[in-house]
Amino acid sequence: MTAELAPRPAGDLAFPPGLLGYVQDLTKAWLLSYNSPNTRDAYRRDIEMWFAFCTDTKLDVAEVRRPHGDVYKRWLDLQAGQSLPAKTLARRLATVSSWYGYLVEEEAVEFNPFERVRRPKVNRQHSETVGLTRAGARDVLHAADHDHGRERLRTAALIRLLMETGIRVTEALAAQLPDLGHERGHRTLRIVGKGDKPKTRKVPPAAAYAIDVYLTHRAERAGMTVEQLDGPLFASGSGQRLDRKDVYELVERIGRQAGITGLHPHQLRHTFATLAEEAGVSVKKIQEALDHVNSSTTDIYLTAARRLEDDPSDLVAAAIE
Repeated sequence: MTAELAPRPAGDLAFPPGLLGYVQDLTKAWLLSYNSPNTRDAYRRDIEMWFAFCTDTKLDVAEVRRPHGDVYKRWLDLQAGQSLPAKTLARRLATVSSWYGYLVEEEAVEFNPFERVRRPKVNRQHSETVGLTRAGARDVLHAADHDHGRERLRTAALIRLLMETGIRVTEALAAQLPDLGHERGHRTLRIVGKGDKPKTRKVPPAAAYAIDVYLTHRAERAGMTVEQLDGPLFASGSGQRLDRKDVYELVERIGRQAGITGLHPHQLRHTFATLAEEAGVSVKKIQEALDHVNSSTTDIYLTAARRLEDDPSDLVAAAIE
């Protein structure tokens, strides 16, 4: 059992053995009650972790009590091989609590056993994710451009797009070929952000070129023209939409080739924000590009990048010498 489970359609959840049919139906309805596909994917993975725990411990979900929630927290750490970040653990506990709350409202269970399970305190104004330096970003792009294997051109195009536009990995993977276009002399990509909000982003020339090279090669392999291609912008070898888990592994591998340990897609998004600020872009424009509802979220990205540089310890040390 791994700490992350690959997403599946809402109707194909990995339910624990013995879970009653009507509870399975309620679970699907609970997921569908969220409008955002990204939210549904996240909650599906989280609730499947809970189902995996119930399966491993032979626990009936209807017989759960508060102490089971406390044991579940330790089980999650064991699955991850380390203590989970407070934010991740809090989210997973909140997901299970939300699910039980839904079952209570529908009278499928009598009470929510996770309502009083202690959750870690999360500092909403702090992020452990830090964007790469300009040199680090160049190293990653160089590693991606010189990758090996059958899908090296797709790798180069995807990583450059994520780095140069700051879009979310889920937005890139959801994009279809018709979403790639032209407007007023610019290459563009239409994405669907949080809350199902459509947004058109400009694709910089280097990223656009990498995408064109990838699509040309993809069309040649299929024995057709680029115009005849259909499906996802970034497709698997079988033409299906790429899995997010595969992209996380891909980005981590490219990071290792660039000498960076533990690189993940969200770090490329942070890199876009920090390099944009270094280039003199206003926080407002960065917020708009990242599709953040509140500027405070953007501030977290930027503060995380410069927290060591802004630390006053050197000034204090110099003052007392």
